[in-house]
Amino acid sequence: MRRDILLISIVLIAILSLSGCLDNFLSQNGYIQYTSVPTTARYNISYGYHVSSTGQGKYTLRYTISLPNQPLSGYVSSTSILYNNYTQYPFGENSLVKWVVNGRNIEHYDVGISADITVNSFVTDLNSSNSIGIEDIPSSLVSQYCRVQSTNDSAIPLIDPSNFEIVQLANHLRGFENNAFLVAKNIFAWLKSNTSYKTHEQNNNVQPSIETLHLKTGDCDDLSFLYISLCRAAGIPARFVRGYLVEEGANGNYVAVPHAWAEVFVGFGKEGWIPVECAGESNNVETEIHQHFGLEDVHHIRIFVDNGSNQSMEISLKGPSVEYQIGENVDMQSFATVNSMESSNYKKLTVYPDGRREYI
Repeated sequence: MRRDILLISIVLIAILSLSGCLDNFLSQNGYIQYTSVPTTARYNISYGYHVSSTGQGKYTLRYTISLPNQPLSGYVSSTSILYNNYTQYPFGENSLVKWVVNGRNIEHYDVGISADITVNSFVTDLNSSNSIGIEDIPSSLVSQYCRVQSTNDSAIPLIDPSNFEIVQLANHLRGFENNAFLVAKNIFAWLKSNTSYKTHEQNNNVQPSIETLHLKTGDCDDLSFLYISLCRAAGIPARFVRGYLVEEGANGNYVAVPHAWAEVFVGFGKEGWIPVECAGESNNVETEIHQHFGLEDVHHIRIFVDNGSNQSMEISLKGPSVEYQIGENVDMQSFATVNSMESSNYKKLTVYPDGRREYI
């Protein structure tokens, strides 16, 4: 689910402006308050592929996609599957839809999903006292979410907590600390201080985490995979989330940009997990922590949540495939359309000296 290059360029501006981090003030009481943003958004969104076949002949199209994942706060009220003859099955926390379309000659149709989703802002406190100790994390989670993870096509693992350089850096950032929240936050602070968001337009493939570590640049996939690799190397379960970042376009319409971010297991949040936005860039680490660590705003729409397996990586990165006879041609164009959006409950993110965070 790689992004269109023309849309990628707006991701940073979207993350900065939609989260409200372009303006803040320090009160006399010591708390920091950011600009007002919506804390509830209602969407109707459609995503998938436009398929157009021409010529004379037969073809077979295969495509697997996830229904929208439940928001951390909010709900999916309805979903519609845009093309019949599909199978639906569970995969980890996801519900997948798979098509095998046997077509011929001239056809035009969409394969994909349409959904109504209500998203509320999700925020945790920045207080580490509720965190689990790394050594106390259940071994089943460590086994599932602290391993090497990649695709069949990648010669170098995309998420690699076993790489010597990554292990060395993770150990340095962890030191003697056992608090999972503090270590995950330290790794996040390092990521924000030492890397920057940059697309690689000449290569649409995801960078292996070790390459991102060397380059110190990457897009949302790359930075998320490096962060996940470092957390896993430090003994903290971590996984990726795929979905869309919604922002207002130049013509006033809303645009859904394919996006990826991370989650780490620290023992509190949503069933022990907190979200981490790795692509934001404000040149202020404290602001990044306030806005993007343990917080997920209403402009993030969750579609797919990783289950730690190579198959999970394959499903999340692979688009449709097609086989067709000589004389037949099949064209496929991805789409993600925000058919409607209604935002409400504008509030200001407020961060207190003791680590409490709330929208007021």
